[in-house]
Amino acid sequence: MSHLARMLHRMGRSKRQPRVRHAQPGRRHQTRAEPPATPQQVSELSPPQVLERIKRARLAREAAEAELAVLIDHVVSLGVGWPEIAARLGVTRQAARQHYQRRHRDGVGCRDQVA
Repeated sequence: MSHLARMLHRMGRSKRQPRVRHAQPGRRHQTRAEPPATPQQVSELSPPQVLERIKRARLAREAAEAELAVLIDHVVSLGVGWPEIAARLGVTRQAARQHYQRRHRDGVGCRDQVA
């Protein structure tokens, strides 16, 4: 489980800011390659199929986290404030800052994440 996922899990839903979806004109909804499976669908899979799905989900999560890190690095460099970034992430300002500024203190930058 990623640090952000653990952080969100520990933080009660009541403390999270409500998710706000902003429609962008001229931009269509992107579809996922594979919709999330229901418990019934998962129960019909063989062990090798489940393991393969776990691997693909992990790779997709890692790719999404790397993209998110690059995007946040860029938007911070553009001068956008943490309250607005946090609102888009669905977490508090403090949680967003602590998670993403820690990456910089540890010497992990956007070039290290995506290569």
